Amino acid sequence: MTDSKQKKEPIKDDEVMITSSISDLEKMLENADKRTDTKFERMFLPALAVFSAIIMGFFIVIYSITSDMTRLANSMDPNMAGNMSSMVGSIEKLSNNVSQMTTSVAQMQKSFSKVDKNMDVIAFKLNALDSIAADLTRVSVKMDSLEPMLINMEEMNKNMTDMQTSMQWMQRDLNILRSSFSKPLRIFNKIPML
Repeated sequence: MTDSKQKKEPIKDDEVMITSSISDLEKMLENADKRTDTKFERMFLPALAVFSAIIMGFFIVIYSITSDMTRLANSMDPNMAGNMSSMVGSIEKLSNNVSQMTTSVAQMQKSFSKVDKNMDVIAFKLNALDSIAADLTRVSVKMDSLEPMLINMEEMNKNMTDMQTSMQWMQRDLNILRSSFSKPLRIFNKIPML
């Protein structure tokens, strides 16, 4: 009897345990739901709000970029193709001119090498300037000795002018003399020769 009573009592305990465990499970499930709700509200909703703000920010940035690109496209020059083709032509001319400038610079380099050689010759000739300066000093000394000769030549020039005036007077006198003799001698011209 005691065994059967004892057996019945544990069964009751099991029932009580089962009912208590079910109620505990229900309470735990409610608490778990509350915890998940609070975790969801604490973690997911702010993350969702931040993600939504980022998406809206990206939308605003993309919208402003596309509107700026639209304005840029509308403000572009409609003659851009023609202008670009003329710019290409100008660049081709510039490249041709640059090649010509390259050849000109090469020719200038050759000319400068010739000038360098000529400068060597000029430097060699400039070294002879000392001897030329010495020769010029000797010439100036000799010119100083020529000064008395120049004075004598000047006196001779004066004498020659005096002689010239004297010759002119003599010529005038001879003309007068001839004219004075020619009149009486005309008589002899009239006499016939026998």
